[in-house]
Amino acid sequence: MPPSEIIKKLLTSRGFTTQKSISEFLNPRHPDGIKWPDLNILSTDIQKVKNIIQKHIQNNHIIAIYGDYDVDGLCSTAILWQTIYQNYKLVFPHIPDRRIEGYGLSIAGIDHCISQGAKLIITVDSGIVAYDQIAYAKKQGLDVVVIDHHEKSDVLPPADAFIHSIVTCAAGLSYFLAREINEKVENLDLVCLAVVCDLVPLTGLNRSLAKFGLETLNHTVRPGLLALYEIAGIKNISAYHVGFIIGPRLNATGRLTHAMDSLRLLCTTNPNRATDLAKTLNDINIRRQQLTETQTQHALSQITPNSLIVVADKSYDEGVIGLIAAKLVEKYFRPAIVISVGETVSKASARSISGFHITEYLRKFETLFSSVGGHAMAAGFSFPSSKLSEVITQLAKSEVPKELLIKKDRFDLELPLEYVSWDLYLGISDMQPFGLGNSTPVFLAKDIQIMDPKIIGKSGTHLKFIAFQNGISFPCVWFNPPILKLPTSANYYYQIDSDTYRGPGNLQLITKNISGL
Repeated sequence: MPPSEIIKKLLTSRGFTTQKSISEFLNPRHPDGIKWPDLNILSTDIQKVKNIIQKHIQNNHIIAIYGDYDVDGLCSTAILWQTIYQNYKLVFPHIPDRRIEGYGLSIAGIDHCISQGAKLIITVDSGIVAYDQIAYAKKQGLDVVVIDHHEKSDVLPPADAFIHSIVTCAAGLSYFLAREINEKVENLDLVCLAVVCDLVPLTGLNRSLAKFGLETLNHTVRPGLLALYEIAGIKNISAYHVGFIIGPRLNATGRLTHAMDSLRLLCTTNPNRATDLAKTLNDINIRRQQLTETQTQHALSQITPNSLIVVADKSYDEGVIGLIAAKLVEKYFRPAIVISVGETVSKASARSISGFHITEYLRKFETLFSSVGGHAMAAGFSFPSSKLSEVITQLAKSEVPKELLIKKDRFDLELPLEYVSWDLYLGISDMQPFGLGNSTPVFLAKDIQIMDPKIIGKSGTHLKFIAFQNGISFPCVWFNPPILKLPTSANYYYQIDSDTYRGPGNLQLITKNISGL
C-alpha cells in the first residue's frame, strides 16, 4: 500500500472525501480570508462594537479590557489591549485574581475597573452568562461589550453589544475584531497559543489560525515568548510545544499567584524584563507540577470510581483542581469533579469524556450553585460550603451511559511495519498541526515481537525497545507506560516520528499502547 493511499484513508476517516475538501484541509486559507459570516456573526454586531469603542475614544474615556487567567483569556486581553493602546493610551488590562475575584466577570473586578476610571469594560473570554454582574456594571453607568465563546444561557446579560461565537476561542474572536480596529497589529502568534491551549477543534478556520499561527510563533519577535523558548529549550515550536510546554507555564501564574505576570511576559518589549518573567513563570510551573502530583495522589486515595467521580477536600488548591480532575479522567475514563472546600465558599472544576456534556449536566443543579459555566468537556462552578454534602449527594447520583465508559484503543488504520516509511512520515506531517478534531494518526500492527526493552529517562519511567514484524524492525519509545515489564509479543499501537537522535531521515515509533496491558 503506497503512502499516498494511506494518507487518503486517513483524510477520509476525518471527513475529507472530495478533492476539494482535501485540498482545503491540506492548504487552508490564510486567516486574512476569514470573514465574520464564517464565525456566524453579523457584520452589524461588529459595527456596533466598533461604534461603542470609538465613542469612548472620542470622549477620552478610560477603557478596561477585562480578561481571564488562562491562556485564551490572557491572549485575548493582550490582543485587544495592544491593538487599542497602539493609538489610544487610555486603556488598561484587568486580569482577575482567582482567589479574590474568582472566575470571570465579578463585582469586585468591576469595582476595580471603576476605581481606575473606566467608562467602558470589554470582557474577553467571559461575560456571556454574567447577567447579575453586567446589570451591576450598567447601574454604575458603565458600557459593557462582551466577547466570549462559552455557551450562552437562555437569557443574555444586559450588555451593550456582543461578539459571541462557539466556532473559535475568545482570542480568535479578539483577533478578528483587532483586525477591524487596526490592521497593522500582528497577533497570529497569540491566537495560535490560545487555539491550541483552549482545545478548540483544529479544523476549519481554527486549522487556519493554528497552522499560520505556528509559522508566526516560529518567527516571533516577542521578547517574552523568545525567553520562554530559551528557558524551555525549544528551537522549532510545534502544537505539542504550545500545548504541553508553553501553555502550562503561562497558566501556572493564574493557578498559584496572579496571571498579570503572564500577561506582562506576552506584552513586554524589554528583553531583560522578558528573561526575568520567563524565569518566574518557569519556577511557578515547577511548583504547580509538584502540587498537582501531591494532591492527585491524595484524590486517588479517596475516591470510589462510580460512573461519575466526585472528590472534595479542604487541602485541594483551587488553582489545580482542574488538573486533578483531568488526571482522574485519564486514569478511570469517566467524568470527574474535584472540589476545593473553602470556609464559606467551595469551588469545583469538572472534566468529562466524549459524549457526556458536563456543563449541561451541571446546569441541572444550578439552583445549588452560586455560578456555573463551561462547555462540553470542561466546566467550573462554586457554591456555599454549607451545601457541600447536598452537592456531592446530588452530583453522585448521575448515571453516565455505560457505553460511554468503555475505553477503546483508538487507532486510524491497521498498518503492518512494512508500510512505515519516510515518505509516509512526510505525508502525515502535511496534516499538521494536530490537536482536538485532528489527532495525530495512530496505527495498529498485529503480532509484533518486542525485543531488547530498556528503561530510560532520568526518572526511570520510560521504555525503549525494538518492534519486529516480518523481517522489519523499528526503534520504539514509550513515555510513562503503565508497567515497565513488557510481553515478548503483542498487538502494537503506534505513531510515526522522526528520530532526531539518530540523525535526519531516520524514523522511530511512539508507543501509544500494547494490547493486554
